[in-house]
Order: sequence, then C-alpha cells, then structure tokens
Amino acid sequence: MELIIDGNTTLLIVGTFPSQISRDIDQYYGNPRNQFWKLLGSILDIDLQELGYNDRIRALKEHKIGLWDTVKSCQITGSSDQSIRNEEYNDFSHLTNIKKIICNGSKAMKFIKHCNVPDGVSISLVPSSSPARAMIFSEKLKEWEEEIVI
Repeated sequence: MELIIDGNTTLLIVGTFPSQISRDIDQYYGNPRNQFWKLLGSILDIDLQELGYNDRIRALKEHKIGLWDTVKSCQITGSSDQSIRNEEYNDFSHLTNIKKIICNGSKAMKFIKHCNVPDGVSISLVPSSSPARAMIFSEKLKEWEEEIVI
C-alpha cells in the first residue's frame, strides 16, 4: 500500500505488511477487529471508527501522523506476519521530515532495521493493534499513549 504522508508529517506509524482484508479493500487497518483506529481515536479524542476512511486519513494528517509498512512486497499466507517470506523492504531514506517512527508490533520493529531510516529519527515499539495480539485494551492504550504525544 502507498505511503500516507504529507509535508507536515513528523510521526510515522509503521506495520509489517497489510492484512488480507486491508489489501482487499486497499485501506490501512481495514480489519474491523484490528484496534488501530480505536487506539488512535482514543489518543486523538476523535471517534475515528465512525469516520469514513478518507476522513480518518485526513484526521491523522491534521495531527502530523503518517502511515506505512516496513515490507514493500513478500510472500504471505493470509494475514500472518509469522508467514512472511522473501520480503522486500520499503526505503525510508527520503523521509527527511520524520522525527519519530513507531513500530506497530515486534515484527515491524524487527524489519525496520532494513528500511534505511534517516539518521536522527527515533524509533519505538508499541504492542501490535492486531487482533492476534491478545492484550487488555486499556493496557495497550497506555503503551500507545506513552509513545504518541500530541
């Protein structure tokens, strides 16, 4: 999927590779069971889940937040990050306005080292918003809030 960013973006949230549902509808975090939009909505104090996709993206951009993935292409079975093989990574070297990258899940954190991140960009990890990452929502939200300071 395409990089979602504009000239004001300073925070980039990256996953590994879009889920099957996200790929099918060409929308980041398209699986309704994924907690991404609920987490970000809670942090931004906007009900992102009630908005259409384009309005969600507009809201993120208004808060200087962008979206992308560490993996450009790969062989994958369904949506399982554990099944990713023969991956080709995205190149982040041109993202010179980005100050911080937040990796949505440990696999994204593992892959970010292959993405040519510009010097000086801080990189941190939050628990995956995926339904595969079992964790109490309030605990997950607390960790996300610590990293996404608006």
